[in-house]
Amino acid sequence: MSVASEPVRRQRNARGEGERLRIELLEAAAELMATHGDIESISLRAVAREAGVSATAVYRHFDDHHDLLRESVEYCWTNFRQSLVDSEVGITDPFDALRALRSAYVRFALDHPGQYRVMFSNRMRPEGQSAIIGLAAYQLLVDSVAAILDELDDDRDPYFVAAQLHTWLHGVVDLWSNHPEVSWPGADQLIESMVQTIGLTPPTIDD
Repeated sequence: MSVASEPVRRQRNARGEGERLRIELLEAAAELMATHGDIESISLRAVAREAGVSATAVYRHFDDHHDLLRESVEYCWTNFRQSLVDSEVGITDPFDALRALRSAYVRFALDHPGQYRVMFSNRMRPEGQSAIIGLAAYQLLVDSVAAILDELDDDRDPYFVAAQLHTWLHGVVDLWSNHPEVSWPGADQLIESMVQTIGLTPPTIDD
């Protein structure tokens, strides 16, 4: 006679690990938003199941599921912006800084596909603190592009050029994430070609 197995429950965090559970809930909510693309279809209980805890445990950290999902979106944007900030630390050359920035962008998107989809492919529009952090993240790209245009004595609008670069980067990682079965060109080679086309590479010195 077979005995139905009970659902596997997540092991309770030890005292002092409440923040770890909170992060796990934010990540679980992000994964559900990335999968469903609709905030209204995600309940607090669904997030609790995803994280392997009871709904009661979720209420210890969030008022309701809207509060949880709002903070989850903010969490994704915060992580993304911080990865961009960290990539430029200690780099003074503007071309090297942009190279590090774009690599961090792609690496985050591929390493955290759920969080990336929440930010750029979810129907939930960023608002409040999420919108502020998102704009700050984009400003890092604009500032990096502006530094290169200044170095090149190029009078193009850095916001427009940054939008070009962001659009291409997003297109690349979106295709790679959604169609991994395709043999795409190497990341470095493809992105370097994009940057050259936009005109953000060091000037060539003739012999």
